[in-house]
Amino acid sequence: MSKPQNAKTPEELYNEATEDSPLSSGDLHLLTAGLAALRASNNKPVNKVEFNALCGMIAYVANEQNVGEEIVGEIMTSHFGVDNVADLPARFYQNAIEYLVDLKISNIMN
Repeated sequence: MSKPQNAKTPEELYNEATEDSPLSSGDLHLLTAGLAALRASNNKPVNKVEFNALCGMIAYVANEQNVGEEIVGEIMTSHFGVDNVADLPARFYQNAIEYLVDLKISNIMN
């Protein structure tokens, strides 16, 4: 069984693509280098503005639902599999905001 494309290393993609490929090796190196750079940028954590917005949304949700900010933050970070808000990958920023907007603590705690 073959790995999905997004789980392959750039080297695996390169080796697979060079088999019977009309692209030059230079083209393929550029493509795989671009893929590696894209994957690295996808893992960058939220920036300061995004972090502050998430913290503000966490505070708002906590206040509106009469729970501690720590609880809301822990629920959100647990959902996204990170240790703290600052570690959230930037690619999940919009998803995290939407998650917080829809979060109903009473549904989780009961």
